[in-house]
Amino acid sequence: MSTAFALDFPGRALRNFMHRIEVPGDIEAVTDIDADAECDPLEAGIAHKQAAAIWRGVEDLYRTGYYPAVMFCLRRQGRVVFNRAIGHARGNAPGDDADTPKVPVSTSTPTCIFSASKAITAMLVHRMDEKGEINLLNPISHYIPEFGKHGKERTTIYHLLSHRAGIPGIEGVDDPRVVLDHEQSLQLLCDAKPQHLFGREQAYHAITGGVILAEIVRRVSGMDIRKAWRTWFKEPMGLRVLDYGASAAVRAKLAQQAMTGIQNCRVVDNFMRGAIGATLSEVGELLNDPGFYQAIIPSGNMVATAGEATAFYQMLLDGGRWNGHQILRPETILRATMEVGPHQFDRSVGMPLRFSQGFMMGGTPFGLFGARSHHAYGHVGLVNNITWADPERQISVALLVSGIPLLAGNLGALMRLISRIGKACPRVES
Repeated sequence: MSTAFALDFPGRALRNFMHRIEVPGDIEAVTDIDADAECDPLEAGIAHKQAAAIWRGVEDLYRTGYYPAVMFCLRRQGRVVFNRAIGHARGNAPGDDADTPKVPVSTSTPTCIFSASKAITAMLVHRMDEKGEINLLNPISHYIPEFGKHGKERTTIYHLLSHRAGIPGIEGVDDPRVVLDHEQSLQLLCDAKPQHLFGREQAYHAITGGVILAEIVRRVSGMDIRKAWRTWFKEPMGLRVLDYGASAAVRAKLAQQAMTGIQNCRVVDNFMRGAIGATLSEVGELLNDPGFYQAIIPSGNMVATAGEATAFYQMLLDGGRWNGHQILRPETILRATMEVGPHQFDRSVGMPLRFSQGFMMGGTPFGLFGARSHHAYGHVGLVNNITWADPERQISVALLVSGIPLLAGNLGALMRLISRIGKACPRVES
């Protein structure tokens, strides 16, 4: 054994146990900056010292070693302060061979945002309500008659959007690949007996809600939800990537997802199965299925760049207007981002969460999106993809990563980054 290998062995062994990447010694060499888009932070009301602290926070998060790639975009007062990416789109995941070609990530690299897709899907449904095509207080069975079984006759779209529809999972289904088959998933949910009725319990609907919402969109509009998204949002906004799934050309550029953190742990698997209906290893197998990005999974397989994710939230902050088009009415956004209740224990996730009709909400004194973020709204995706807007701080933020750590040493760095963003962007009192 060489002296160099012997000195590095303890660190290498710990890195392998924790399924961490080998962090490059020179992070700047694997950093891409969209200099043409970024403004001077002062133009967005952020001091240079505070902006530098935010970026150090992003670098520190990457240095934890749990993400082959980190993509970050922050807009304040409509201006792009940061649009940057660190790491590799592929070739530096735990378990990759040393001779695997390393492909650097860039700000234009697309990645899956997983459950952060839910917020976007919700706004398609809110747009249909805005146009008078549906009513969110109508029973789901008004649009999908076969859904009205076993007491679900009175379950409304409102219940579904706020994770109170009583169908957070599908009983007796152990294969997560069922999500690739919309018709089979729909039939199973229509036949399912609810875990609770009349919106009495909050239980995060990881995948099931999107199946029902997509079917409502299809039956009422005559378009599948991907076409509806492109017609109503993507094309008018001039977005190039953000979509359900990915074409062959986009798939070739995708940031490859990596399972990081402690693996094959019963505690982690039990939590994941309760929250999303699959273990981490099953998620990994699903992501490697060629059909994952070809399917339409409204709750979990949208692909985005950080810049386009913040564009969507900036459109919401701007009263629904973008690229010269009025995408949504301001009052529609207000209804979609109003809380349906305070923080309460969620039966699926096992911790307190606060929802609107489609979004995860911030909180006071502390919430998902930092301290004193009561009016912030957004969504988390498996497990550290975070997209949100805070109207009081006038920010839209996207932190997109290609690592999936659940039991790992990344939480402190993640919380410090979110805290620094909040401190650098003080609330504007109304």
